[in-house]
Amino acid sequence: MGLLLRTCLPGAVVAALIAVSPTPTPWLPTPAVPLPACPNELTPFATPTPSPKGSAGAAVSPTPAPPAPALPMPASGVGGPRLAEPGRQVSVAAGAPEPPAIQATAWLVADLDTGAVLASCNAHVPLAPASTLKVLTAVALMHAGPATAHYTARPQDAAVDGTRAGLVPGSVYTVDNLWHGLLMSSGNDCATALAELVGGAPAAAELMRRAAQQLGAADTVITNTSGLDAPGQVSSAYDLAEFGRAALRDPQITGFMRTRSYAFPEAGTGLHGENGRRTFQIQNHNRLLFNYPGATGVKNGYTTAAGGSYIGSATRGGKSYLVTMLRADTNTWRATAELLDWAFAAGPSAQPVGTLDVGPAPSPSPDAGSATPSAAAPGASPSDPFPSSGGSATPHAGGPQAMAGQVVGRPAAPPAAPAAGTSSRTRWLWLGAALLGGGVLGSAVALLIAATRPGRRPRGRYAPRG
Repeated sequence: MGLLLRTCLPGAVVAALIAVSPTPTPWLPTPAVPLPACPNELTPFATPTPSPKGSAGAAVSPTPAPPAPALPMPASGVGGPRLAEPGRQVSVAAGAPEPPAIQATAWLVADLDTGAVLASCNAHVPLAPASTLKVLTAVALMHAGPATAHYTARPQDAAVDGTRAGLVPGSVYTVDNLWHGLLMSSGNDCATALAELVGGAPAAAELMRRAAQQLGAADTVITNTSGLDAPGQVSSAYDLAEFGRAALRDPQITGFMRTRSYAFPEAGTGLHGENGRRTFQIQNHNRLLFNYPGATGVKNGYTTAAGGSYIGSATRGGKSYLVTMLRADTNTWRATAELLDWAFAAGPSAQPVGTLDVGPAPSPSPDAGSATPSAAAPGASPSDPFPSSGGSATPHAGGPQAMAGQVVGRPAAPPAAPAAGTSSRTRWLWLGAALLGGGVLGSAVALLIAATRPGRRPRGRYAPRG
């Protein structure tokens, strides 16, 4: 018995630790200082420091926070005069429920089909958008560059601040890879790469400005493709609704946004070849897709300075609604779900307080291709809004390897996704852990777990921001 315990117990312990450790999921850190519901003044986001202790161990009262700065003035009055007024705007029928109290400085609820704004708060106040700006990046750039391109990552891509999908300098990626990394895991490295593919950051920002203008978004000022905090870069709850509605009308963008998991290529100088290329799994950070029945998109965002931001949409019973919010001090997907619940319950009887004046979607360049995600067809289908993609791309003629930031042909055939969404590296890690434990029983258990457990993101490639 003692020999059996010495043989099996270490490996079994290792396997048990693997089994109980949580599977990594997209998460949104939130500031500690709460905001009042639909405030007219900004409350600074700050992480409180521990209170100093007196001689008897009693807590000393912290220094009072400085007064909150006043909200910026509304940047426009597009969509109706009530949307430019401060505070909450809603008109519900007698006896109908009011919108829930949401801890966000600005938010908006709209009917996706008609464009009617059912309720809003500070809809045109310009605030930092964080990664929700990536929705405009997709609307503006999805058709601006050749879909047959592939891209060699640069050191500045991998060094970008915030969340990264995992680009490695010198490694080559398809446009399909980059769009999945941008819209699923909010990769700022993919944002800089996609900007380079259309001529660099200034050219990309200009394309985004033109797209915003076409959509009637008058509150947005663009500096970068990632949404990372930058001087002067702002958007509004109203403009985010414009971007979200335009994105949901594009089946290629929705294909990327609704993909739940994707096999992202690891480091390597070449693209998918005959011998394949190892991958690691990335997951969609939009938790609404996993937790809200009928969810159809769109994108979350967060930075320390901007707070939480969100664009969320859902369809039920033939009705579709869109929710946006900025500077939220809350679990943003849950707050979005609460507003969507209100829309489905009270939306048909609510009197519109404005309208989304969404213009035509930006026209693709006549000589540019369109990036088509491997899951675009099922992703665009209402019957299957949550595809999982193995990382395949539309086949194109091959070409020579690109220099950093240059555009050349995409290879002809990608490999299949790793079984059960688990990369070969992950399986060997679990096997090694079990063997080090020295237990035959532990090895068997660990191998069973490894065969069914989703792959983990490599260390150092994720920062909870952006």
